[in-house]
Amino acid sequence: MRIGINCGHTVSGIPGCGAVGIIDESEETRNVGLKLEKILAKAGHAVYDCTNDYANTTSQNLSEIVRMANAQPLDLFVSIHFNSGGGKGTEVFTYGGAKHSEAVAVCDKLHELGFTNRGVKDGSTLYVIRHTDAKAMLVEVCFVDTATDVDLYHKLGAETVAAAIAEAITGQTMKKKESEGLTVTQYEELKSEINNLKPMVYDYVDNNMPEWAKPTVQKLMDKGVLVGDDKGRLGLTMDMLRIFAANDRAGLYD
Repeated sequence: MRIGINCGHTVSGIPGCGAVGIIDESEETRNVGLKLEKILAKAGHAVYDCTNDYANTTSQNLSEIVRMANAQPLDLFVSIHFNSGGGKGTEVFTYGGAKHSEAVAVCDKLHELGFTNRGVKDGSTLYVIRHTDAKAMLVEVCFVDTATDVDLYHKLGAETVAAAIAEAITGQTMKKKESEGLTVTQYEELKSEINNLKPMVYDYVDNNMPEWAKPTVQKLMDKGVLVGDDKGRLGLTMDMLRIFAANDRAGLYD
């Protein structure tokens, strides 16, 4: 599967950051989300990190998340969040409240861990659900301001929660182990490790594509040699970019 994972909100303390209660939503979305990415990548899936850490406004944060999600054809987009408001348990939002098998399974799997199952709900008004091209769901793991939820979350550990979500969306059995929260350094190291695990695909001549490759790719597109799918997605790997650039330097495209 091609799966986009978003660790919800920006980092703690800046515009667009998440709820703060007994635990900090922005910190825990990254604890769970990045572990989820690593688990999925090791299980053989193409994983795309759609996390935006820094933005000037909430709107900018949300639009950047969607831009990253729509930059490649995904089978599924998953945004990890934690709830607030004094409730209990797990809920998953989908467009129109559609009970996708993956969404239902997330609720069931986290219920098996001990969280109250609040079910699949209508998330049509949520920006990332409404604007993401792929089938999308937003997971509210538990409540940051409810002691029983937080106690259970701490007892389980972020990796156990991430493994349960991975099992729910893939149907595979994942290894689980308890782990501590991430320091800033560990967070950066884990993001780097995930980037090394996942295959990068370049679909557009945009900020994701290396600068040295853009002139060659644009030249081939202008000549009509290189065309994308019905949505204009090119599907180029790094090896393909290198070959195209080498051929261009050799004058093969002139």
